[in-house]
Amino acid sequence: MNKHIGILLCFLPILLASQNTFKVSIHLNNLNGNKLRVGYLKNGKTVLDTLSSSKDNLVLWEGSTIDPQLARIEVLDTNLYLRIGKAVALPPALQFLLSNSEINIEGDAKEIWTASIKATDEEVNLYEKFRLQDLPITKELWEIQKEQNRKANAKDTVGSVFLKDKYNLTRKKNQALRVQFIDGNPAAFGSMLILQSMFLQLNINDLDKKFKALDDKYKNTQTGKELAIKIQNNKNTAIGQPAVPFVQTSFDGKTVDISAMKGKVILLDFWGSWCVPCRQSHPKLKEAYQKYQSMGFEIVGISNESISKGKSKDQQEASWRKAIEEDGIVWPNLLYDSELNDVIKTYDVMGYPTKYLIDQKGNIISKILGNSPNNHDILIKKLDELLLNK
Repeated sequence: MNKHIGILLCFLPILLASQNTFKVSIHLNNLNGNKLRVGYLKNGKTVLDTLSSSKDNLVLWEGSTIDPQLARIEVLDTNLYLRIGKAVALPPALQFLLSNSEINIEGDAKEIWTASIKATDEEVNLYEKFRLQDLPITKELWEIQKEQNRKANAKDTVGSVFLKDKYNLTRKKNQALRVQFIDGNPAAFGSMLILQSMFLQLNINDLDKKFKALDDKYKNTQTGKELAIKIQNNKNTAIGQPAVPFVQTSFDGKTVDISAMKGKVILLDFWGSWCVPCRQSHPKLKEAYQKYQSMGFEIVGISNESISKGKSKDQQEASWRKAIEEDGIVWPNLLYDSELNDVIKTYDVMGYPTKYLIDQKGNIISKILGNSPNNHDILIKKLDELLLNK
């Protein structure tokens, strides 16, 4: 009897350890020696790992995750890429729920997004049911993108507007399906992860309402706590709210204090030296600055160079200063440093460029995402209303 207990005790640490790791077995036909790239979160940061296969096209991926998360797998086969000039678009990735469990993935490397997923964790299998429902939409979006790519390369603009409208309508189907899953599965961890991805689609009140409807057991996980903070930060930076103050030193050594700028119209411009659309917006911003500065307009740039992988802080600063000089930026500009002030998290910046317009009373009146002629027109219209027509 004691001998049996001893054996059980010896194996117990091994059993416990297996519950804290994941083992993903990936078997793909037509992989032809190409590598896989997996994207996932580790210690709060996105990690991209490259995996190689064995002779029988089997790829093993092992590790651990604190909470279940959505991971992505892509096949690095250049023959599958779409190209418009120098721009490259990759086929859809396979997105699945990754948890500390055994997961088996089987499919075709040429269409990895259609692979099947089976796991020992029911949370993974439940998310897989949602993914299979969404699969026809993924296929439809990819076909539209291929047609758009063909037309762009042929310089054929006939029907381009129709394709764009069709693409947007198809994306809305995906959005509706995600909302349906969240509402129908409040006790699924996948619902929290899907909700986490919908900050650009749902307004903050809907996000907050759906978060509160989720099972309480998940709200105390690391993911749940971070999502609660994200929702609160969105509330704090919603249209009509006072701008969240911060103080930091600009590239020219001067102190930038948002609170001290009250009475001016302020544009917070979140950008990066690595971000092409951000830097393409600078010439128009320079024109606006020249026109409106004397009327009480100020721009404060916040450059996030930490996205550039592998760069030291000194290298990040060098890239930032070089971009300021190359683009001829003369307005106050700050280098983002989460240790000094996590303004990116405070303002919940998820894409670049992101711009916040703040009125003379210190309230946020507009949030502008991306760089397009229409976005610039919106900014100029707001500046005219605030400074020319006051």
